[in-house]
Amino acid sequence: MLDESLDAVFSMVEKAFMRLQAGDVLVSCLEKDDTAPMQKLVEGLVLVGPQSLNALREIRAEVTTRKVEFQEEIARVFSKMEDELHVLGVNLAILPDHISIHNLEPNNFNHLLGHQRFPDDASQVKCARLLNSSKEIMSQLARQILLLDEVELYLDDWIWGLMYQSAHQIGAGIVRSGKLKKQLH
Repeated sequence: MLDESLDAVFSMVEKAFMRLQAGDVLVSCLEKDDTAPMQKLVEGLVLVGPQSLNALREIRAEVTTRKVEFQEEIARVFSKMEDELHVLGVNLAILPDHISIHNLEPNNFNHLLGHQRFPDDASQVKCARLLNSSKEIMSQLARQILLLDEVELYLDDWIWGLMYQSAHQIGAGIVRSGKLKKQLH
């Protein structure tokens, strides 16, 4: 009973450690805009073999958590921008369907403001700056999500490879144990 409790505690600690380590490596990847730090961590785990599958799954879960956080941040930035523009008198809801906020260029935006009878140039400049800074933040977050997508694919490839290796090791063990039983009879 005590051994089972200790095993459960060790398992939780190991998972938490892997998540922390993965988080640190992900920060490094995002700062460098490069997957190399994660590849190095994963390759080290892959060399250990199929017993590292749980660690790789924890890393993948951390990547997924980060992606969701970035997606939520994009939604928050957009909502804040929309609210601030609304306070300034801009209604983004009247944008034509073929124009999204991501491809709304300054000329299109000024045209939109003109249709909404915007009072002065200073307010238009303020709105344009708000739009541009928000788009820049959302673009950076989108680039980080793309990097995390790349890391996820890399992890998935190795996870599937190790699962395949593990299945073959188990299958080989069953075959060997079956041959051994036949030899004993």
